[in-house]
Parts: sequence; C-alpha cells; structure tokens
Amino acid sequence: MSEHIMLIHGDLLTKERLDTVHNSRCIEHTPKNRFQYVIFLPGLFHYKMACADAIWRTYIQPKEGRDDENSLYQHTAVLRPEETGKMVSKPGFRRVHDVIHHDIWASMMDCWRIEAENENWEWNTLETFAASEPTWDDVVAMSHTIVRKYVATTPGLDEARARPSTIRDKRFENQTLRNRDKLMYIDVCQAMNTGDIGRVEASFLPWIYIFKATGKHKYASQMTRFLVNLQFNWPEKLSDIIRMNLLCNPSGHALAFRAVDWVVERNNLYTKVIYRGGGPNGTLEHIIKESPLIEVYRNCHVVIENGFHLQHQTIRHAQPEMMNTIRKLSMKIKENYAHIKKEGRKALWSIPDQINEGMVLMQEQKIVSEEETGVFDVDGDDFID
Repeated sequence: MSEHIMLIHGDLLTKERLDTVHNSRCIEHTPKNRFQYVIFLPGLFHYKMACADAIWRTYIQPKEGRDDENSLYQHTAVLRPEETGKMVSKPGFRRVHDVIHHDIWASMMDCWRIEAENENWEWNTLETFAASEPTWDDVVAMSHTIVRKYVATTPGLDEARARPSTIRDKRFENQTLRNRDKLMYIDVCQAMNTGDIGRVEASFLPWIYIFKATGKHKYASQMTRFLVNLQFNWPEKLSDIIRMNLLCNPSGHALAFRAVDWVVERNNLYTKVIYRGGGPNGTLEHIIKESPLIEVYRNCHVVIENGFHLQHQTIRHAQPEMMNTIRKLSMKIKENYAHIKKEGRKALWSIPDQINEGMVLMQEQKIVSEEETGVFDVDGDDFID
C-alpha cells in the first residue's frame, strides 16, 4: 500500500474520524502503518448541501429581513404558501434547493423583461420578445448586460453602500446580492451535473468565504485545506487523479454526473431503509448479510416491472408544474420594482455581503460562533437531481 493511495469521500464526520486514526498512528515507522496512503476528499454532495445551508442562513434564518416585502422569505410564501413555517425551522436540503432554483428563475424572468423593453419598447413582455426571434448573438449580449447590471460584485456593492442614504437604493442592493449568491449556487449544481470539475474547483474559494461568514467554520477550514493541497501541496499527477475522481456517472447519461458521496448515501438508503427488513428481521446482522445483494434485489424489481409494464419504477418524483407559480412570483417582483433603481428607497434590512465578511474574518482569523458538524439531514428526496 505504500505505493498506492486510497481515496475516501465523505462529510466532516468522516474527516474527523480519519484524523483520529492518523493521529493515533503517527508514531509508526512506515507510511503504511501511519495510514499515509489514505487521502480524504470532501464529498461534493455534502459540499452542495453546505452551500444551500449557507444561503438559508443568510436570507431566511435571520428574523430581521423576513418582513421585507421583497425578501426571500416573502417569495417563499408565494412558492410554498403552506411551508413557510418549515422554511424557518428545519427546511431540509431538497426544499431549500428547489426554492433557490424557482426564485432565481422568477428573478431572471424579470431581468429579461426589463432588458428586452430597453432594447425595443415594443418588447414589453417576454412573449413579444420571443416572437421577434432574436439571434443567438443578441441573447448572449443581453445576458452579459443582465449580469453586469443586476448581479452584484463585492467592489460594486461596497461602492453603492458607501453613498449617502439619500441616494442609496437598499432594495436594489439586496436583490442584486441575492441574485449573485443564488446564481453561484446554480453554477455549482450545473457544473456537478455536467461533470465540469474545473468549474466546481473554481467555485470553492467564494464559498469558503461564505462558509466562514455564516458560521460554518469547519467547512471553511476543511475546504481551504483541500484547495491548498489540490493546487499547491500534492504532486501534479496526484491532483489530476483526484480531480478525475471527485465525480462519477453511474447511469452513463448526459448531465447525470453525481458526487461519489451521493452514490454512497444512496446505497445507504437502499441498505438501511428500503431493503433493511421489517420487524425482527431489521437487525444489524441482517443488514450486513443482505447488503451485497442490494443490486440483485433492485435488478429483480426492474425485470419484473419492465415485464409487466408497471409504472413508478423510480424514486424520482414527477416535477411539479411551477410555471404559473413562477409567473406569479415574477409579477410580484415586477410590482416591487426590485430590478429598477430608485434613489433613496429603503429596506427593512441590508443583507450582508458574506463574501466580503468572510474575507475579513479569514484575514483577522476571527470565529464569531461555533457550528454543528452537519448541515441538513439526508432523506430520500435529496437524491433526486
């Protein structure tokens, strides 16, 4: 084993247990006995869950901004009117993940409506803009304009917030900042689904700052250590091997790459929940004994289901029809003029720029509060992507 490595994917608890093993074996004489061949890799599925949790901590958890009519909490009341209580207590990863996607879709629809009308006054709706059949170059050019005007950057936001309050537009500042953070999350999700590990790696640094600012110090320190090792400390060939093994594609389909820890958690779901046995059979000994047969069980089910043309062969739920709801939310954003600057407009709460806050904390090496090891609890719906 001294000439080989073993890659271990997992969450922070896995890392802590591996550190305990390394520390207890550090006095051994050989690399094999010191377990130096074991290399921990942060699971990207848990990384994505931590990103969603950081957005929840920034935009929904604080009570100060919930009553603002353009807050993410108020938007959640449109998207999920019966689940506002869950969103402020224990929302779970899947619920936060869906809210982020649906809210940014509504926000971007409003941005496109405004920019289309700026290009041509006759394009006062997205339907008329689409009917005009714009060229791809026009779409790309307008996309760059939208990002430049309606997505915040730390220097631009600092400059805007340094102005006198009589000419500041706090609502516009909050909206552009929220657009930035949600688009960063969407970028992580799409990069992982497409297997673009370069984009995933590029996303680490800004999210490290956000983790630090939102109290997720363990995630910030572990991701920082991993990024430094990946780019500077490990041999180049080893870094390339690690990059090529952070994601996998179990189905072999396009846009179906998954993190390795996602596969592990999914296997745990089948082993410990779905096929664990019931009543007196649900014992640890039974679970261990049956675990090698999980894929056999699943294949038998698939053969029978296909043979009898049965439906509902997967844990994937049908996507809800959200178009009318997103249109309703987009109309609410339009009525609040969230993407139109108005000098002197107030907001109940100025959302902090967590990237900037995280930079300051890391430079000063301050810890504002401790955190729990985990993020969201994992359940069956979390494996639908």
